[in-house]
Amino acid sequence: MNNQLMFKSGFVSIIGEPNVGKSTLLNSIIGETVSITSKKPQTTRRNLKGIYNDSDSQIIFVDTPGIHKVKNKLDEYMDLSIKKSLNDIDLILYLIDINSIDIENIEKKIKKISHLKQVKILAINKIDVYNYDFLKIDEKINDIIKIDFLKTVFNDIVYVSSLKKKNIDILVNTIKKYIPYGPMYYDVNDFTDETEKNIVAEYIRQQCLYKLSDEIPHGIIVVIDKFIEKKDICHIFAKLVCEKDAHKGIIIGKDGKMLKNIGTASRIMIEKFLNKKVNLQIFVSVKKNWRDEETNLINFGFNKKRI
Repeated sequence: MNNQLMFKSGFVSIIGEPNVGKSTLLNSIIGETVSITSKKPQTTRRNLKGIYNDSDSQIIFVDTPGIHKVKNKLDEYMDLSIKKSLNDIDLILYLIDINSIDIENIEKKIKKISHLKQVKILAINKIDVYNYDFLKIDEKINDIIKIDFLKTVFNDIVYVSSLKKKNIDILVNTIKKYIPYGPMYYDVNDFTDETEKNIVAEYIRQQCLYKLSDEIPHGIIVVIDKFIEKKDICHIFAKLVCEKDAHKGIIIGKDGKMLKNIGTASRIMIEKFLNKKVNLQIFVSVKKNWRDEETNLINFGFNKKRI
């Protein structure tokens, strides 16, 4: 077999409940901030691709929104994107947080994917809390759901810590065992198929999630109105669209301090990503109930027909 025929490539969908660490895991595998993270549920709104490359493989990971109850049309889009991510993929990576397993529903949810034809790997996250004592981890899992049952559904089980990057190499090598031989779908230097504008918008939204409380960040969409890249500087004009006039005041803050904090933190991230100076201007506008209006969702890039 020549080198070309020895090369492996495949598509992996990462699924699981909100806040189990899917985005952190993806970023740890890729070594870049592909998907934004926060402690708030539903941080990821659509399927995002992260591309892992090494000398003998290319793995395209799809980070999906967390499995959640549908409350509005944006949630419907997110739910559909999860289901569509399971089409035409080679492997399902199901991630659970060992510290917050839904005892009543975990077995039911796992059974929902048991009939799918793809290879399935279970990754049990946040094992650092147990100081990597795998005997204690096994006992904890068995108290909630029998490992023998898990072995009937999953081809492999791997314990990881996304945050501490523990056993990430073991997880990647386990995935490589099961993905097929195939071509390189993306350039070896690519780590995502997202545009720079989309990544910048997500970095700004991440800072909104960090700095704003309660439900406000979930009602925000970031729109990049202008993205003017020059040799030594990039001029970016962004708009935060929220759902209520009262939210606009909170986002701006007293004397504009909150908006300034969001802008400063965002600019630092964007400059690191673009590797150049950034002139970032952020404005705030109101579009009432945009999450529940199909036309607005399509205008903001959440088109069900294009998932």
